[in-house]
This record gives sequence, C-alpha cells and structure tokens, in this order.
Amino acid sequence: MTLQFRPHHYLCALGFRGKGYSPSFVANFQEIVNRLRGPGGDQINIQTVPYTDSICAPCPNRQELSCLEQKKISMLDQAHFEALEINEGQQLTWGEAKQRIKDKIDLKVFHRICKGCNWKALGICETALNELRNETH
Repeated sequence: MTLQFRPHHYLCALGFRGKGYSPSFVANFQEIVNRLRGPGGDQINIQTVPYTDSICAPCPNRQELSCLEQKKISMLDQAHFEALEINEGQQLTWGEAKQRIKDKIDLKVFHRICKGCNWKALGICETALNELRNETH
C-alpha cells in the first residue's frame, strides 16, 4: 500500500516521537511510523501530495483536503518541495526519502525550511536529522 505525504511530512515522520494534535492523530501517526521503522519499512512507497495526506487523516485541524493553518502549511510544503527536490505526485520509497533528507538537508537548511513549525522548538526533528546525518551505514 502506498502512503501519501505532504512534502514536510517526510521530515516529520523521521522525527516523530509520539506527540501530536489529538490521541487519534498520534495513534495514526505512530502506526505509520511503526511501519516505516519496521522490517521492510525502507521499501514502503510514498507519493508526494500538496494536500492532506495519510498522516493528516484524523487531524482535528483537517478540513477535507486542506488545513485550518493552510497558509503556514503551504509555506512549509513549498520549502520542502524545493529543498528535497521533489515534485507533486512523485513517489519515493522511505529509504530513498531518508537518503534524500540526509543528502539535501543540513541544519542550516532545516532551520530555514521548518521556520514557523509549531514542533520545531521541541528539537525532536533536529535530533532525528542529526542522527540520520551521522549514520555510517
């Protein structure tokens, strides 16, 4: 089964640590992340979309294909489209997405493309990015 991710959700999935907007949102995101981090997770296909996705499904801020904070989310998505050099509709495996993040997003880029994100101040995405970039295999 192919997942759908908004561009900024590639990095969110990398950093997810069990926090979110509601219990159902957290449970859904945890299920997705468990699949990605589990056996064969790097082979899971993800289609890049510019609207609400597999992660957004139970979000209390979701309004059909958009978000209550759509302007901010669109800015995050556009910055991630550009930084990751991905296009709408493009499919990547989770392994390819992680490699792309590792190759294209250093801390300077991270701070620029995630500016305005409510979760950035927690430091979990920055930590996950540093861990990914420091992997030797």
